[in-house]
Amino acid sequence: MSEQTTPSLSIRSYTRTMHSHSHGHYQFVLPINGHIEIALDNFEGKVGVGEGVCISPLEVHTFRANELCKFVVADLNDVPANFKNKQQPIFQVNASFQAFLNFVDIQLNHFADDARNEIITLFYALLSTSQKGGNADKRIVPVLSHIHQDLTQQHDLNTLASIACMGETQFKVRFKQTTGMSLRAYLIKTKMEKAKALLSNTDTPILKVALSVGYDDVTSFTRRFKAYFGQSPGFYKRS
Repeated sequence: MSEQTTPSLSIRSYTRTMHSHSHGHYQFVLPINGHIEIALDNFEGKVGVGEGVCISPLEVHTFRANELCKFVVADLNDVPANFKNKQQPIFQVNASFQAFLNFVDIQLNHFADDARNEIITLFYALLSTSQKGGNADKRIVPVLSHIHQDLTQQHDLNTLASIACMGETQFKVRFKQTTGMSLRAYLIKTKMEKAKALLSNTDTPILKVALSVGYDDVTSFTRRFKAYFGQSPGFYKRS
C-alpha cells in the first residue's frame, strides 16, 4: 500500500555509488545538468538534460550519478493521467520546462511556503503537457547536458556535433527534431531565460549575469536581452 507524502520540490545531487530503494509516492527526477543512471521495471539507462523519469509508488529503482550533477526532484501523491501508466517512465522536457527547472534551481530556497505551493502547481501543469517516450535522439542528450553544464561558453556547432558523433548537417536536423528549435534559437532561449531568472530573483549585478551566460560586456548582453524580451535587463532587476 502506498503512503501519502507532503508534495515537494527539491534540488538534489547523488553519488557514484549505486543505491536501490522504493517509496510510497510518485517521484520525478529531472536533470538540471549531467545525467542519472537508473534502472526501473520498464527502463534501464541514462536520463539526461531534456528528459525526466517518473518513478511509480513502491517501484524499486537503482540509481547513481556524478556528484557534480544536479536534479530537480518532485515528490507527489497524484500525477497527471499520462503518467499513471508505468510502461513508459521516461518523458521529454521541452525548452520552456527546462527554463522553469533552471529558475527553480536558482530560487527554490527563497520561496515562502505559499510560493512553493504555487511552484508545485506550475510543475504539475508542465507535467500535464509533457510527452512520454517521444522522438528524442539519445545522441542529443549529452549535448544538452554539455550546454547546460556551462552557459558561459559559445558552444560552436562543430564541437556539439562531435559530442553527438554526427556530421554537422545531420546534427542540426536531429537537434531541431529533439528540441523543437534550431541550435541557435535553443542557445539564445536558454541563456536569456537563465539571465532573466537571475535578474528577477537574485541580487547578482548585471555584469555578472552577462558573464554567467557568455557575454563579455554589458552592451552586447543588453542588446540581445532587449531583442529577446522587449525590455532591458534593468527592467527585471530586483530592487
